[in-house]
Amino acid sequence: MKRMKSLLALGLALAMAAFCLTGCSGSSEKEAESEAVEETYIASQAGGSITWPEGLDTSATFASQLDEASGTLYVVFNSVQNRFTNYFTPAGDSITVTSYATSEKDTATTQYLVTLWEEAEGGRAYVNGHTIEFATGGDCATATFDGLTPGKNYKIGIAYMSGVYRISGGLSVSGLSSAQALEADTNTEAA
Repeated sequence: MKRMKSLLALGLALAMAAFCLTGCSGSSEKEAESEAVEETYIASQAGGSITWPEGLDTSATFASQLDEASGTLYVVFNSVQNRFTNYFTPAGDSITVTSYATSEKDTATTQYLVTLWEEAEGGRAYVNGHTIEFATGGDCATATFDGLTPGKNYKIGIAYMSGVYRISGGLSVSGLSSAQALEADTNTEAA
């Protein structure tokens, strides 16, 4: 009986050791969290184009204009860091984003993110799982945000992982019923 308890304790100890060792796959918990976040990004697909509407100041630091006839919001950004559009309202349950950007230095920032935020009591709230990843090579790419509530107000955030370098480019958001235009920001300094 004593020997059986010892064997059982040894077997239990070995099982625990094996469980602990298989739990260590060589990656840290932070890396696992980072990978989980990356999995929620929506990949953009190469292609699409943006034709700026007449009257939009494409030299502004950050400006937007709504083409009511097509339901498309145009946004231009020049030498900026993180920015947000004003609110817009989708016409249906999805919107399509077409965007391109370049960074100040070719390898400084190779990708940027376009995030979706909804109007919430007292401010804005990130819409979970609604982040599109774009490359900064200067070529247009397109992706879609699905699962939106028609009639609800949303805004787009432009972000990337660099506090030093800036990006320039533009985006269009189609499938809108209305949008609040930004006043053209012609200041070339960081805002």
